[in-house]
Amino acid sequence: MTRAYGILLALVVAAALGLGTLARMPHRVAARPAPAVVAPVVPVALALAVERGGIVPETSAVPKDHRVRLTVINRGSVAVTLRLAGYEDRVTLGPLAPGVARTIEFLADRPGEDFAWLLDGRPAGRLAVTGSHLTDGHR
Repeated sequence: MTRAYGILLALVVAAALGLGTLARMPHRVAARPAPAVVAPVVPVALALAVERGGIVPETSAVPKDHRVRLTVINRGSVAVTLRLAGYEDRVTLGPLAPGVARTIEFLADRPGEDFAWLLDGRPAGRLAVTGSHLTDGHR
């Protein structure tokens, strides 16, 4: 009978060691997909005019995570290029001939107060993208 208890004790110790080792092994955690940003169906309209070497209005704002329908008209007498610093990969217009208007859409998903409108490479105005840089549920 003592031999049976010895075997049982050995089995319990082996099981405890095996489970302890298994519990300490790294776990593969399933990656949670990032929540998709869904831009509102109706874009925010933003109209700018190029006149007298500047942008009118000089300052403007749009809400973060909204699609922006940007219309730019060149009321000047020479062709110009217009870019939005920080959004160059999405907002670049040019050359824009005198009297020509162009409309593009982009997602304003990078918040900040000082995105510069670059008219022929020079700052000519600014755009603020209002809203928090934190995602929902992140603290």
